[in-house]
Order: sequence, then C-alpha cells, then structure tokens
Amino acid sequence: MDDKEAKLDQLAWLCLTKPESIKLDDIGLTPEDMVSECQMMDGTPFFVDPERAKARALQYLQVVVIEPKLQAPAELFEGLFLCQAASGAGRGDKLPAVALARLHNNGIVDVAQLAIDAVGDGNGHPYRIGRVVADVIPLLDALDIPNVLMMVLLLEARGFLAPAIEDWMKRHPAEIEHVLEGCLAAPHLTLAPLLRTSFIVGVQNDRESWLARVHALVGTPDPLVALPALETLGFIDWSDIDATEIDRAVGVIRDKLQAGDGALRNTAARAGLYLVGTAPDRHTLIDEIAALEGIDVVQIIGDHLAYGPNELRAQSWCLDKIDLLAGKGVQESGAGHGIDHILAKEYSSRNKSRVLAWLETWARTNAERAPSVPGEFPQLFAQIVSDGEALGDLLVAWLMADAIGYQRMARKILDELSLSEVRGTAFSVSALDTLSAGGLLHLARRTLANVVRDHQRVSLAWSMTRTRDAEARVFALVFEVMFRHIGYDYPVATREHLEPLVATGAEDAQTRLAQQILEAMSAYYEPLKALPLVEELRPSSEQKIRFEKERARLMNEAFEEASKDSFFRKVATSIPLKAGRSMFFMRDGEVGGTTPMMSASHSVAVPRSESIDKVGSDMQRRQFILGKLKDGQA
Repeated sequence: MDDKEAKLDQLAWLCLTKPESIKLDDIGLTPEDMVSECQMMDGTPFFVDPERAKARALQYLQVVVIEPKLQAPAELFEGLFLCQAASGAGRGDKLPAVALARLHNNGIVDVAQLAIDAVGDGNGHPYRIGRVVADVIPLLDALDIPNVLMMVLLLEARGFLAPAIEDWMKRHPAEIEHVLEGCLAAPHLTLAPLLRTSFIVGVQNDRESWLARVHALVGTPDPLVALPALETLGFIDWSDIDATEIDRAVGVIRDKLQAGDGALRNTAARAGLYLVGTAPDRHTLIDEIAALEGIDVVQIIGDHLAYGPNELRAQSWCLDKIDLLAGKGVQESGAGHGIDHILAKEYSSRNKSRVLAWLETWARTNAERAPSVPGEFPQLFAQIVSDGEALGDLLVAWLMADAIGYQRMARKILDELSLSEVRGTAFSVSALDTLSAGGLLHLARRTLANVVRDHQRVSLAWSMTRTRDAEARVFALVFEVMFRHIGYDYPVATREHLEPLVATGAEDAQTRLAQQILEAMSAYYEPLKALPLVEELRPSSEQKIRFEKERARLMNEAFEEASKDSFFRKVATSIPLKAGRSMFFMRDGEVGGTTPMMSASHSVAVPRSESIDKVGSDMQRRQFILGKLKDGQA
C-alpha cells in the first residue's frame, strides 16, 4: 500500500469518529489528494461514499492497530478498546470489532485464543478484553467451542460474554448442543450463565425436546447444573407456550420454593418472578414468594417489579404485590430500593393515600427495630418532604405513638431534615385540629423530648398556633413551651423566629403572642446581663486554642473512621483542605470533576438545661417519652 492510500485510510477513520479534530497538515494530505473520494464542507472533509469510508477505516484499523500487535495480544486488545472508546460519532458501528472479526473469519487469527493469550501473559486488562471480545463474537462465522469455554472461564467474571455468545448461537443453532455439552462436561460457577443461555436458546430453537432436557436437569444433584436449569424455567418466553407446560414449570418452581437450601429457594424465587413476566396470569406465584421467610423477598420482588419488564408494572395487580411487602421486616440495608422507586412514583401520581397506608403498615411491622425512613426510602421521603402537610401528619402520628420505636423513627426523620438544612418544619393543621387539649399537651411534651435541633423545636412548637380556635385552645400552651422550655434552652433561635413576626407590625393574635413571649424572655434575661462575669471560670486563650485543636483532631478521626469502608474512599483520591474535603476521580488517566467541598466539622446549639441540670433534663425527657395519653388527658 502506498503512502497516500494509508493516509486516506487514516482520514476515513477520523471522518467517521472525530471529524472535528481533522487537520490535513498533520495527516500529510492536500485537498488535491482527496478530490477523487472526498468533498469539503465548512472546512471539514467528508467521504462521498459512506461505505467506501468504512472500508478504508477498517483497513486502517487492521494495518495500524491490529496486525503490528498480533504477537502482543494484551496490547492488541488495549488498543482496540481505546479505539472503540474514542470512536465518538462512529461508536455504534463498532469498527474495531468488525476489523478483528474479519481477520478471524478469514482464518488469520482466532479471537478466543488471542483473548486467552492476552489474559495469560498477565498484562491484559480482563474488563477491556471482555468488552472487545463481546463486540466481536456475534460477528464471527465460526468458533472453537473449547477455546470459547476456556475464554469464558478466564473473563466472564469481568466480561459480557454470555449475551454475546447467545447472539452467536441464535445465528448458529447447530452449535447450541456443543456449547451445552462443553458446559456439562466440566460444570463451573463461571460457566453457569452460559449454561443457562444455551438452555434458553435451545428452547427457542426446538421447544419440546429442550424443555424436556431442562426438566430432566433441574433435578440433578449438582447445583452448578440444577440452578441454571431452574433459572431457565423463569427466563423462557412462555407467552406462546401451551398452558400445561407453564403449569408444569410453575409446579417445579413451587416445589423448589419449599426446599431447605437457601440458594435453591432464592433461585426458585427469581425464576418465579421472571416466569410471571411472560405468563402474567400466574401472578399468584408472587404471593407465595412474598410469604417466604429466610430470603430477602423485599429486595427480590421490589427490584424486579421496579426495574424488570414494563409489562409487570402495567398489570392491575402490581401494587397489590407491593402491599404484601409492607408487612415484611427490614432485612438488610438497601433492600428497599425497588419499592422506594415504585412508591415515590405512585406518590407523585396522586396515589398518596395508598402509599402512606403502606408506609404506616411498614412502620408498624418494623417499629421495634426503628429503621430510618430516609435511609430505606430516600425517593419517597423526598416526595413526602416536598408535601409539607403529609410530613406534618407523619410527625404528629409518630411522635404521639406509645411505641418508642415510632418516636425513634420520627427522630431519624428530623435528623435527616436537619442534615439537609430543611427549615420551617411544621405539624399539619389537619392533624392538630383533631387533637383535644390533652392531646396538644401530649404532642408538645413529645416534641420537647424528641426534637434536639433548635430551629426544629421552635418551628414545630410555633406551628401549633395554626390549629382551629388556636387562641382559646393552644396559645397558653405555646406560650409556656416557647418561654419556659424552648426560650430557656435556645434563646437565640427563639428570638430569631419570633422577632421577624413582631417586626411586621400586624395586629393579629399570633403577633401579639410572639410579642408576649419576647417580653417574657426579656424580663427573664435582662436582669442576668447586669450580673458580673465569673472570670475564674473563663478559659484562658491558650486553653481555647488547645481545645479547638483537639476538637479538630477528634473530628478528623471521626470522619476517617466513619468513611474508612466507603466505596468512594476506595475509588477516589481525597485531599484534606483547610475549608473541608473534596474528591476527584481519575478514569483512563484523565482527571474528572471535583465533588462539592464538604466541611470536616460542624456545630450545634446545646440546650442550656443539658449543661446546667443534666440529670433533671434526662428525667424529664424520659417522663415525656414514656408518658401516655389516657382518656384525652396527658
């Protein structure tokens, strides 16, 4: 090939991938060199014949990227991966994979053997090799099955080979049997996805004989064979298969759901869910799965209904299945992601009452463990927070509940609101209006006992003035709470909340109440200002500096301890800065954007009663938490 042709091949590759980066001088071409194949548009060349451009680009990849590296397979796959990543506008054509596939189909290379060699020399990146091979396999005319199985054993944990081989088997149905035989000859955990894939493609190709084969292997004692066969019963498309065959598969799954082995039950549960996807009239199978104990059915069912086939969410019974999960105990952190997604969507779709009823059932079931609603259902929690009335209803109900677990869950909600800097938290008017005088007193006490942050105490207590007939029903109580308790513990926050109300000059009852509270606080605090400061109790400047340094050290230690197992600590570089902490990421040697600065320290207002009379404060809090409302009396 002459030099001009090679340069035109390079130009074709750039035209298909990064046309904006083309500089003819860098390539060594002139406009006259391109006149037979290219035209210029806005200063950028493009090939008149797109197919000719692809042919030249493939020639460039074969000559420049592939052939020089055939003796260094690891470098070959690295180069092809980077070419694909840099393909830009031409990424969908997968030209690097097409170029390698053509060499394989012409008998020049064996892709599977190249991948084995690339991993074997210790220098190859398994993930990148797997990505390239997954793009190549569907394009191949023939495969050496033993080599393919060896390659899967080496790469499948970090690759995407089973779907690629599935596509290849669909084009070469005669090879399905050979893949199955290879997987059964030496069962291995890494080969299990490929074994299941061969079953599924086999059923698509010859339903009757392959279904019989799957049923025969479900009962084999080797779990490396039995579990993929059981999974296959779920992944088969049952939409056009006879009902008797569906019932037979359902019977097998039901039988395995009662097995003593946890892995078998888990696999049967997932198979049952997938089966319902293409046989929705068998949806009662989900009820049986939801009734199971010992496996994480909340996550299994929730994630499947949330992120599985769209047809499931369109079924009239979908929310009924979610309702079944409200009565299940919290199993492990993160198990509710799928349910959270569904509930948040339903809440925003004006199905609030059903979602809140679900949440109440879930809270009652899990009250003893008192899980965090923001932690388990962050999307739903965000919807509830944006709907202030619903949040106020929830706080009233849970703060007034006798079960301490409800109060703890309310505290966790308030903690999250505080961390998120949500201000103006208030009880709902509808909930306050239903309370008797004793109920309002009980709510005020529970608020004092459970709410720690100053601005939350103030806003929640003041929100009680919004109830019906507030001046007669609750003003005296609010005055007592705001002056003697909150104003004593948090005088600054109380003034900051009430002074803007008084400054408006309004003549309504609430403004007069705010004025009375401020006057009572002034009458208490003004005489205290005249008292001399006890200099002996003031720390010296040296002690202040030492205290601040020690506090900073302890905060840093706490941060390090809390985040030592964090995923971000493992994948990101953290640099301590004076203003806090930020992180940045590196991918393929390129530095990504930084995260927002995170402060490494924080401060909160400490209630005066805690520092002056710790024991008395604790006793009062305990009394308010355990106190009950009887016959309308607190």
